[in-house]
Amino acid sequence: MTIQWVAPEQSYRSYLQLHSLFSMLILGAIGIALYLFEVTPIHLVPWWALVLIWLLLTLFFSVFFASRRFLFTAYARTEEAMHLKHGALFRSIRAVPLNRIQHVEYKQAFLERLFGIARLAIYTAGSGGADLTLPGLAPDVAMRFKEELLTTIANEPTEDVDGNE
Repeated sequence: MTIQWVAPEQSYRSYLQLHSLFSMLILGAIGIALYLFEVTPIHLVPWWALVLIWLLLTLFFSVFFASRRFLFTAYARTEEAMHLKHGALFRSIRAVPLNRIQHVEYKQAFLERLFGIARLAIYTAGSGGADLTLPGLAPDVAMRFKEELLTTIANEPTEDVDGNE
């Protein structure tokens, strides 16, 4: 069986880049606080060296790493399962069988709304959280997938206690 992988929306790349930038800004603010209050021996290092390191890391994570994450993210739906492949450094391919799905959630945070994307979280029995989250979907695609999956799981034959259908 050949899986037809679908890339996330192009705006997902910009979302990842901005998300990385926000994370690095928070890390930078913590670094400034540590430097100003001399909480750690970080004050022994010249401030310009710390700023240079922070800028290089910010560029790396916001431009290169976020773009790589985008390039290696894709999803697919087959007759048997929903699939997700992702990973910039460590690649992973996950699949959730359609007959194991119990709950599907459409999620869209503030930043995702700004970029016009959404996530679809897929839950199975016995898990503490989402077993599979499909990121970077167009909102209409995410809602269509949600409706299709809910219809699929509603039409699944159920077994009673004795194992009869």
